Amino acid sequence: MDILLSVIPVFLLIGLGAALRRYRLLDRGFIESANSLVYYILLPALLFHEISATDFHEAFSGPLVIGAYAATLATCFLAFVLSGKMGIVPSERGSFVQGTIRANLAYVGLPVVFNVVGQAGLRKAGILLGFVVPLLNALAVAALIVPHGMGKGKGRETAKRIFRQVVSNPIVLACLAAIAWSLLQLPIPTMARRTLQLLSPATLPLSLLCLGGSFSMERARRGFALASVAAFLKLVVLAGLGLALYRWMGVSGDDLRIGIIMLGCPTAVVTYVMASQLSGDTDLAGSIVITSTAASAITVTGWLFLLRAMGW
Repeated sequence: MDILLSVIPVFLLIGLGAALRRYRLLDRGFIESANSLVYYILLPALLFHEISATDFHEAFSGPLVIGAYAATLATCFLAFVLSGKMGIVPSERGSFVQGTIRANLAYVGLPVVFNVVGQAGLRKAGILLGFVVPLLNALAVAALIVPHGMGKGKGRETAKRIFRQVVSNPIVLACLAAIAWSLLQLPIPTMARRTLQLLSPATLPLSLLCLGGSFSMERARRGFALASVAAFLKLVVLAGLGLALYRWMGVSGDDLRIGIIMLGCPTAVVTYVMASQLSGDTDLAGSIVITSTAASAITVTGWLFLLRAMGW
């Protein structure tokens, strides 16, 4: 029920966005501007606010980070090779690959961790989020750019473009700044903290409303098979690899549950935002978000049940 209570409101907001667009209360110009607002301002503000307030020394877990990195990189490589063999167009390939690794850590992962593990688990999950998000953004930017620049003589130019996108990515910069802030235990001025508190709650609803307003049901039906493959890689393959790596490193108990919940999260709504910013297929990105979010109610529950049954 905790998982369902985290998932169902996502669909309600997406449906509301579709209804608002249908009745012309949202138009394309507003949606494009709102996507930029989320990408450059709201999401960075949210991540900085959550991570910077966490005690780094108390909450950091090396094995959690190492396992998440290894499982994510392996799944990304598998998705990139698989998408190449499928012969899909570059925009679809970029959205497919990033959809297999980008997780809705903040809005599904953190609430589920809190419900399952408690406040201590939430602090550890916040630090894990801070380390994983920069990697996910770097891989997502590469996934979206590389398919458009694989021609002869474009390797160096493509690498430079990926580097520029990563080092100037507002989400990456916000996470790195927040980790440094937490590590140094710097205080956040009251005015700044209250401003971030006001900004943060607007991020998810605005993203979901724009997703619903831009989503094409016709394209979603055509891309359902591809979205299902991406969702399987995200929810089953990535989480399964993470579980194997964590057990190999001896991780168990609450740390193991935190790792599996965070790796087993559905694809993040921001994949749609990034696809719109970096020439990806936004309809496929939206399909992956919806498909993986619906399936995650079953898969995350299944992973947690497996951990309990195995006594891990």
